[in-house]
Amino acid sequence: MDFLGIGPLELAFILIIIFIVIGPKDINKTARSAGRFLNRMYKSDEWKALTQASRTIRTLPNRLAREAELEELNEIKESISSTTSALKEETQTISKEARALNKEAKEISEEMQAWTVAPKKIIEDAKQSLTQQPDGDETQRDSVQTEPESQSGASSESIAASDTIETSQELE
Repeated sequence: MDFLGIGPLELAFILIIIFIVIGPKDINKTARSAGRFLNRMYKSDEWKALTQASRTIRTLPNRLAREAELEELNEIKESISSTTSALKEETQTISKEARALNKEAKEISEEMQAWTVAPKKIIEDAKQSLTQQPDGDETQRDSVQTEPESQSGASSESIAASDTIETSQELE
């Protein structure tokens, strides 16, 4: 506890010196007059102005630091907002470019489908035509398969393998 910048031990030392200097008889009268003086001093406009000035001086560094930080924060805020707007513009540009690329990719994909669908369809048509041959062709096919069997005595596995080779050659 500090009173006017004086600590408790200093205050006790001052009171002891006052008691010795003034003496026990006059101490009551001196204390009363000192109390009246302090009361008038605390209630005076000069004292209020002095304490206000003292508070202002004590808080001045903190207030200046806060104001400087506010200025810095405002500068940072402005730089962030300008960066944000630049990023938004770049994002919009990139999204436009991505849409254009997607459109081009779809067009290329459609063009590629024209190239890939036709061969698939041709292969499917060829398979269907092989499975749905007229009866006369099937007999020829059977006769072709039976001839090598009768001539060479080959097994059924070799006939199936040769049939598979013939079918793949026809598809090509």
